[in-house]
Amino acid sequence: ALFTVEVPQQLYIVEYGSNVTLECTFPVNGSINLGLLTVVWEQKRQGCSKSRGVYTLRNGEALPPSQHPDYIGRASLLHSQLKLGRAILQITSVKITDAGSYLCLIDYQGVDYKYITLEVKASYKRINTQVMKKPGEDKFIFMCQSEGFPLAEVFWQNEKNFRLSGSANTTYTLTADGLYNVTSILMFKPNTSENYSCVFWNKDLNEDTSA
Repeated sequence: ALFTVEVPQQLYIVEYGSNVTLECTFPVNGSINLGLLTVVWEQKRQGCSKSRGVYTLRNGEALPPSQHPDYIGRASLLHSQLKLGRAILQITSVKITDAGSYLCLIDYQGVDYKYITLEVKASYKRINTQVMKKPGEDKFIFMCQSEGFPLAEVFWQNEKNFRLSGSANTTYTLTADGLYNVTSILMFKPNTSENYSCVFWNKDLNEDTSA
């Protein structure tokens, strides 16, 4: 029979900072001789030509030098599952840069490989708000700031969910972790009896958070 690697799940979508296990399976036909087994997990990011080594097991032995510094201490292979024909890669504290295509290559009395896609999202969970009065004017400055991924749109509304357009100024920067730090500032003369809220809309996730 032909040696074939299978993947139970081709796409994983995980929350930033959580843990994930990617799995591919291979035939062991009863018992396994780990000394003959090689497992290679590599990651390729979109727009990058070079792959990054995530975890390599060669002839039953881990090969730390092949591991990209980004994955040291975060990526491991669940060795106890190998005898069942399961090559399970565990990545802890998932980063935005972990997103991409993962190659699972198995060499065991035959060679085959499959690809798995990992997408990482970061919800705009915590919105920081600030209200300041503009000196010398009866206008107020409303500010909302939050971090997440991918880039969110921000809109402002009143209690009747009526969108306030106009002079909102929304800017963003990228954090060292690859998250978007989004700040939206709205300046206007409020109706004192109304409450106002800002909404961060994460279009790709079809998810919104308001404050």
